[in-house]
Amino acid sequence: MPFLYHGRMRMMGHTLIIVGMMGLGSLVSAGAQIQPPRVRIASGMLEGMRDPALPGGGVFLGIPFAAQPVGSLRWKAPQPPVPWHGIRTASQYGSACPQLPSPWLPEMLGVQKMPIDEACLYLNVWTPELHQNAKLPVFVWVHGGGNVEGDGEWPPLGQTLAEQGVVVVSFNYRLGVFGFLADRLLAAESDHHVSGNYGHLDQVAALRWVRQNIARFGGDPDQVTIGGQSSGALDVCNLMASPLSAGLFERAILQSGVCVDSVYPNAQEAEINGERLAKDLGVPPGPGALQALRAIPAARILQVAMDAPDIDLEPVVDGWVLPQQPAILFAEGREAGIPVLVGSNEDEVSIFASPIVGGKSWRPSTIAAYRQWLHNRFGSDADEVFAQYPARSDGETRQVFEIMDSDFDFGFGAWLLSNDTARIGQNAFLYHFTYVGTDEFTGLGAFHSEESMFLSRKYWTSWKSRSYDTMLSNAIVGYWAQFIKTGNPNGPGLPAWPAWHPDGLCQELGQRIEPEHVPRTQNFAVFQQHLTSRLQKLPR
Repeated sequence: MPFLYHGRMRMMGHTLIIVGMMGLGSLVSAGAQIQPPRVRIASGMLEGMRDPALPGGGVFLGIPFAAQPVGSLRWKAPQPPVPWHGIRTASQYGSACPQLPSPWLPEMLGVQKMPIDEACLYLNVWTPELHQNAKLPVFVWVHGGGNVEGDGEWPPLGQTLAEQGVVVVSFNYRLGVFGFLADRLLAAESDHHVSGNYGHLDQVAALRWVRQNIARFGGDPDQVTIGGQSSGALDVCNLMASPLSAGLFERAILQSGVCVDSVYPNAQEAEINGERLAKDLGVPPGPGALQALRAIPAARILQVAMDAPDIDLEPVVDGWVLPQQPAILFAEGREAGIPVLVGSNEDEVSIFASPIVGGKSWRPSTIAAYRQWLHNRFGSDADEVFAQYPARSDGETRQVFEIMDSDFDFGFGAWLLSNDTARIGQNAFLYHFTYVGTDEFTGLGAFHSEESMFLSRKYWTSWKSRSYDTMLSNAIVGYWAQFIKTGNPNGPGLPAWPAWHPDGLCQELGQRIEPEHVPRTQNFAVFQQHLTSRLQKLPR
């Protein structure tokens, strides 16, 4: 599920304007002050960029955190980055991982497509204090995009949060067919006898890079918060369930995405995808199949995979990255025991059918169509879901459907994760984002990804700003920064936000910023019933 970015930055350059008469000594001094910052990390020396908003720190873009996953490394766990000699310039983002052009890009970025390359495992660092003993809190951002698109530039929140005294890291990870393809031949060559989840392995590699190197940028490796939006938040949730990331972060922020309401395929189910892809690409089975697949250009593999409706690419319960269904691990209290800030937006799914982003998601126009969709999705629970979200006329079916689907896909999961977290004695801070834009955005309500505009302070190209935008942005940035620093969003000048407890209050983030009851929780029992039923049917 894509999310926003506005104002793409490929290069960051700043011109020093010298006004008036200056002596030679002053010129030398000024020249010394604008020298690009340098940092030596485990792989070599980096030269970044000065940023006037971060006078004591700097920005470092396009840092390789792993060997590039090309050639024989396609569909393998990430390997250590290749060291370099001399000084590596870190002033430009690395290419995004392979993906098709997104219909969201013109609105979010003002471009039709992004530079992409299979060599894409790069990360970026913004730091307010480039001193090894600064020990600043660290925020590691996992971008969204349905695990099929996006990159570490989306949204551009690095400078905004760094100005709050936080070292910010964003990164790319393998997507779609390159990040989540499972195949029995790939499993056979793996030391752990598994395949798939390469995108998650890249995320773990980025976190390990942070653990090893972030002190050089003024960050504290023992104060790491990981956060994400949409599929990035779902990935954060999966990492909370994975033993591979244990001890690599101490707090988590999940915006409109969790894993506790999901049921993933197991390895046997997912490995069918590899056979289907090879068949669609014309690669015959046999010992040379993997070599042949790795020799096919990435662009062709990407297009074939995206055009094949029977290839389902998602995280897989493989026994290694994900030892069990995350929903079960959380329900049993076996996830990472850390504080979380989690929430959803009131009208999440409205944007997926909006022409603003080329949305084409199906919507029912009659009660009969709505009930048929519920039957296909919920089976024997369909009538009970309809009873909780009834449409009384054809004319109101679309609105009712979008409320139900927003609750089912987002609100219920955020509420459930908060309950799971509170049950193990950790603080959860649950939010409900309700802000509605103007003009063409009015009919969308508080849509999926909207809150990230306020976190990054970068707005979509058609967004009409109002004075309240700044007040809401200041509150969200303040809450997120406080949580990253302390594990609690409350701080000076911010409206009080209560920690969650069952039947407690969440924080409304909108034109009102105050505690409120979670909307429609009385309806969530049917979603819990359906989830429990699905989990009980899984093979043991």
